[in-house]
Amino acid sequence: MIRKILSVTTIGAIGIIASMASASAMDRLTVGTGPAGTLYHQIGTTISTLYQEKTGIQSSAKPFSGTTAYVPLMHRGEVQAGLNGSLESQDAFLGQGKFSQPIDKIRALLMVTRFGFQFFTRADDNIKSISDLKGKNVVTRFRAIQGFDQVIDAILATAGMGEADVNAITVGGVVDGIRSVSEGRTDAAVSALGIPPLRQAGATISGGINILTLGPDEEKVNAIDGLIVKTVKPSPAMVGVSEPVRVLHMNVFLNSSTNVSEEDAYELTKIVHSNWAKVQETLPPLRGHQAKDMVPSGLSHPFHEGAVRYFKEVGLWTDAHQKQQDALLK
Repeated sequence: MIRKILSVTTIGAIGIIASMASASAMDRLTVGTGPAGTLYHQIGTTISTLYQEKTGIQSSAKPFSGTTAYVPLMHRGEVQAGLNGSLESQDAFLGQGKFSQPIDKIRALLMVTRFGFQFFTRADDNIKSISDLKGKNVVTRFRAIQGFDQVIDAILATAGMGEADVNAITVGGVVDGIRSVSEGRTDAAVSALGIPPLRQAGATISGGINILTLGPDEEKVNAIDGLIVKTVKPSPAMVGVSEPVRVLHMNVFLNSSTNVSEEDAYELTKIVHSNWAKVQETLPPLRGHQAKDMVPSGLSHPFHEGAVRYFKEVGLWTDAHQKQQDALLK
């Protein structure tokens, strides 16, 4: 009789555990992105489509007014993943900058790319350098991207300037900034290079657009974790680049949170990493970023344990990464 009771109890326990495991599995994937038409939204759409193809789980990209909007939703488990820059991710995790409290459940899955950002102007305005922006109407803040202030400040600082040296304008996000320049309401705004809205601006503005080059003090950029300076050369994809220019580049991550199980995070990371060539075929702007570079040398915020497990298996997670991970999680 005792054996029978124990057997029934054991079976019941197994059933409960199995039910809990099933409930914890991700039944859909929503990837938070910037507005429709931006490269972030294109990346999110490509990743969610790929994930659905490989798993059969319903997946989609959900556009928001800006990337900051869905960081709290990841923290609460309402959005399973999202695309964020390194500075924004770091500020959110630590609860600094414009984040009033730590979004400490945020975790990186992988670095999807390193985007180039720079001020652009209407080519006919004859603005040739960052220093030429002094006294001009310049977009210096994005309401919907809270971690971007440092990017804009760093670019201006390379020319020994700050927000006080221009007529500072605040807009909603990157697309709003592009539109403000196109419509002549502002003289300059920062944009990711090569994105569809910027290419459209180049095609519709009389005389086209001009991408500026950084000022001489590039250390103002290199001193900030997650930012580096690189040269961008003229190419069909780089509208507004007529000669080599020095441009700020920022790490961009596919983030998730601890609300997503280790197994689901592992699976999503593996699908994107192992099918990266297919992603690049769909999105040419990502072709310069290799799968072997998806874990940067410096971590701006912790990686998800599922992603860590996968990258250990493929040999991309080092002792140095683990040391940084441990320090961030203290």
